[in-house]
Amino acid sequence: MSTRLFLGVGFLALLLTAASLPAHASAPLAQDAAAGAQVYADNCASCHQPGGLGLVGTFPPLAGNPSAADSTYVEEVVRNGLSGAIEVLDVTYDGTMASFSNLSDDEIASVVAYVATLADVDPTAVPTEQPEVVEPGDIGEGRDLFIGSDRLANGGGACVGCHTAGDVGNLGGWSLGPDITNSHDALGGEVGLAAWLSSPASATMRPIFNDRPMTDDEIADIVAFLGDAPTQSKPTDPGDGLIYAGVAGLIVLIGGMAIAWRGMRQTYVDVLRSKR
Repeated sequence: MSTRLFLGVGFLALLLTAASLPAHASAPLAQDAAAGAQVYADNCASCHQPGGLGLVGTFPPLAGNPSAADSTYVEEVVRNGLSGAIEVLDVTYDGTMASFSNLSDDEIASVVAYVATLADVDPTAVPTEQPEVVEPGDIGEGRDLFIGSDRLANGGGACVGCHTAGDVGNLGGWSLGPDITNSHDALGGEVGLAAWLSSPASATMRPIFNDRPMTDDEIADIVAFLGDAPTQSKPTDPGDGLIYAGVAGLIVLIGGMAIAWRGMRQTYVDVLRSKR
């Protein structure tokens, strides 16, 4: 009897242990999803919007999107980006998503887990109409804000500190960030670009604008400038001018050295004789 009792107790303990495994196994996923919500807010929400609702025709929704549940696919897109036409919930999207190579493996795992939770959202809750731009901005005002001749109201840095665009380029702008002449079309027009500027996902821009966001009017004006940027004449590449200036400076330097060298060729005896 004691042997049967021992075996029975052992079998019961084994069953209880097995029954507890799914709960323990699901805990890391839940923790990853919770951490991923913050990674999503910092890097994804400016395009895909809070809650993953997206912008119709501009940024595809993650909410109610069956592909969001495919962790392998989502991780591939986060790591390597995505371009070309895709269809999500019967709407075609044809844009470009940059890779998020700046994220760590843990951050990618957590945001993939969070995105998977969005797949269960009821698709009928996802907007089906493109939001409207409230007011068109002014191209001239946008250019002034871009180059910094007009200060941003909340103290954010001027775009030209990092970017070139349209007729602002080369010596008129820096190259710490990319040329954003075509950002208007790349981000799906006024709505997409305005959404991005309202909450930039760039790791460089977040510290600058998180606490000093642009106003709606400033965003509208900069969007107007960037919308017009592809039609503007880009400044002549200053490369040739810099080469010519460098050559001229070298000639002057060599000439000065030659004159100085001629003076140095006189010996001390020659100097004494010249004074007789």
